[in-house]
Amino acid sequence: MPCRVQISLDLHTIEDALAVAAIAVECGVDWLEAGTGLMVEQGLHVVTALRATYPTHPIVCDFKVCDGAAYFARIAKTAGATHFDVMAAAHDATLRDAGEQARQLGLTAIADTMFCADPVAAAVRAEALGVQMIGWHLGLDHRTEHRQLRAIDGLAEVLTAVNIPVQVVGGLSIEDAISAARMGASSVVIGGPLVPADRGDVLRHNLRAVVAGVRG
Repeated sequence: MPCRVQISLDLHTIEDALAVAAIAVECGVDWLEAGTGLMVEQGLHVVTALRATYPTHPIVCDFKVCDGAAYFARIAKTAGATHFDVMAAAHDATLRDAGEQARQLGLTAIADTMFCADPVAAAVRAEALGVQMIGWHLGLDHRTEHRQLRAIDGLAEVLTAVNIPVQVVGGLSIEDAISAARMGASSVVIGGPLVPADRGDVLRHNLRAVVAGVRG
């Protein structure tokens, strides 16, 4: 299966999210993500707005669920999402519920490895508990404090350890996104570093470079 490109809409308003989503879709981005902060500020209205505008695109709710997975799965489905994420560090019951509810509702549950002391072991555990995808995630604060780290660090190991798709997220550069795809990631998530404030030529250049490189 070819690697997909996802854009994280870590913005403040629905209007801005729809404007950036329009550019992303124009440039060939496959999946749209309602970022955590955006949903905190705007609620699930952003997901319903994205679904109304893009009826066939996969839409990811970046909930970062730590508890109550069944509830979050249901409201994600009702709003029009196709994917939602649950923290791989959560309780076994939360991961089991996430995977089971996803199967019942036709969603994909993504286990996010951020916070895990041993993220490869956490990915293996999450797969065993029934989630459908791993989110190999280098968090913002972590990478800001340790600038030598890259989201693709350890990717080869987790790809060998699990049999479900793995997406890569966390400050990816164009080069790292392409490298992740070549290594076998199922999707790469484009966020802050490649989504500049100008909403113009630089954004289009970055998105087209990632899409072309990943598909190439």
